[in-house]
Amino acid sequence: MKARYFPNSDILHYSFRSGISYTWRSIFKGVHLLKEGIIWRIDNGESVRIWEDPWLPKGLTRKPATPKGTNLLIKVSELINPVTCVWDEQLIREIFWPEDANEILRIPIAKNLEDWPAWYFDAKCLFSVKSSYKVAV
Repeated sequence: MKARYFPNSDILHYSFRSGISYTWRSIFKGVHLLKEGIIWRIDNGESVRIWEDPWLPKGLTRKPATPKGTNLLIKVSELINPVTCVWDEQLIREIFWPEDANEILRIPIAKNLEDWPAWYFDAKCLFSVKSSYKVAV
């Protein structure tokens, strides 16, 4: 399926195209619901896009409220000091509005681990049919 429908991306960043099979269209609807409840947990920050991906534990979009403007930073890893492996607080406070900056600085990070998607609507970050049904309704 990956080779045919999203060879240069992953299922979470797939763009719907016309002419796809009924089965794939049904899977895509489930993925759309999954995307509504996902939040990225940050470890090294290399997989998460600052402005497009849901990674801040606040609000419905879980994205920064701060406008991107002319900012050239793309990945969350660019907000992490590569030497100390902690948030670059000065950079974050320069780029983001105070409420976003405070939220980012509260996120724990681990060095040398990959970022991972979690389910936002569960206290243990685990997906369940029950919680996904609540999101769908």
